[in-house]
Amino acid sequence: MKDNKFLFSASTCAFQIEGARNLGGRTDSIWDEFTKRNFTIPPVGVAKREINSIEVAADFYHKYKTDVRIMKKLGLNAFVYNMDWTRIFPWDSTTINPEGIKFYIDLFEQLTNAGIKPIPILYHWDTPMWAQLQGGFENRDIVEWFRTYAKTCFKYLGKYTDTWFVNDENSTFTQSAYLSDYLPPARNDKTAFVKALHNLNLTAAVAKEEFELAKVAQYLNKDAILGIDHDWNPAIDYEGDQNSVAVKQYNEWWMKLFLDPNLKGQYPQCFYDYIAEHKIKFEIPVQDLEYLKKHKLDFIGWNYYRPIYVSKNEHQDNKQKFIAPPSESHLKELTFVYPKDCDYTKWNWLIDESRLVSGAIELSQRYGKDIPIMIIENGMGDFDDKSQSMIKDYDRIDYLKRHIREVLKAREFVNMIGYSLWTYCDIYSPSGGYRKDYGLVSVNFNSPLRTRKPKLSYVWYQNVIKNEGKELEFDKKYLENEYQKILDEWDIFYQ
Repeated sequence: MKDNKFLFSASTCAFQIEGARNLGGRTDSIWDEFTKRNFTIPPVGVAKREINSIEVAADFYHKYKTDVRIMKKLGLNAFVYNMDWTRIFPWDSTTINPEGIKFYIDLFEQLTNAGIKPIPILYHWDTPMWAQLQGGFENRDIVEWFRTYAKTCFKYLGKYTDTWFVNDENSTFTQSAYLSDYLPPARNDKTAFVKALHNLNLTAAVAKEEFELAKVAQYLNKDAILGIDHDWNPAIDYEGDQNSVAVKQYNEWWMKLFLDPNLKGQYPQCFYDYIAEHKIKFEIPVQDLEYLKKHKLDFIGWNYYRPIYVSKNEHQDNKQKFIAPPSESHLKELTFVYPKDCDYTKWNWLIDESRLVSGAIELSQRYGKDIPIMIIENGMGDFDDKSQSMIKDYDRIDYLKRHIREVLKAREFVNMIGYSLWTYCDIYSPSGGYRKDYGLVSVNFNSPLRTRKPKLSYVWYQNVIKNEGKELEFDKKYLENEYQKILDEWDIFYQ
């Protein structure tokens, strides 16, 4: 990266926002199939999982020009976008969809012209159905299918940005989709998990190889960097011993297993032990390890929402101590607990910024003291009150304030290059559907036009970006007056 300016960004994801799922030449992915097959709508206002249609979502596909105007007004330096492999390769691994790649060229041009750096993530849980029908990430051939996709993106989009990611949240994806049926493809099979994880790691390595070749071909700036985005929730030992077996075991699995292969070119011992313990018929070829080591990624994206309390002891469902029953992990001597004497969102997600700085230091100590780190997701899902003219999401502002303060503090200790909040506008959430509000901008999902409206947090973040994070506290009266001014000028070009 040439520009050393700290990036204030927002992030979002194609299958959660884009819509137009079968327009512009696109075909189904595993998320299309999953949402159609598992469609379920709990009662209004209940914090339970909603699996709803993503056919239209926030209709970003048709409204991206409006959204870029909104982002420009917000003052974003960058916009992180989890792209859609299926839109570019909807039929097979070799035939480029011209409408699909042109959509992303147009989007990236709009962002660049608005002074907003596009930061693409090539893959986020959304495998094309044509690939899944051939085994998906369990099929070694997917590595070469992904190579073609990555190569195409670098060729046509490389001139717009010098900051890229390959994969996003491999931990949640592989464990919830291959050791469980919570996410598609809902395999719930240990062998499938091992194969999928290894092939995901290889897709990152082939992407890095193509990334370097794209620099030689001058599709990419020679200083461009390619990273991996990881969803590690730093552990807090419930018994108070941060050197406990539980913490060490957790970090082996939830940090090292998902970062070491693409940043160090090796697997931690726990992966080999897991394969042996479950008698899985799978060996990691020596040449694969050599290839991973040869094509290591450049930096870390980190999705920090919350830490996780871990314990080596079993715990009963004590309603005096916990807000939810303790949950066993798939590992021995490791239980997750949810202490009652902590702050939580309305969706029972822990609010605790205390491990952001120390966690960033842990990452830099393991993967290089100068390795760039960027917060790619951080935000709060809520039930926003949209019944009044002003959407006063003060709880979200407080959450963001607490976390951004720690991000900026972390810059004293690590090479923290940017902060991207989750998310730009309200979206489809895999854990909450359309009832879980994450955005700085509200989307009216009851309107066929999917009209946009800013929330108070939009005004707050706008002011934070203006002063480059030097001031995070703003008088309520000032914020609401500024908010009213924005609402007064929020004409059809922003809706």
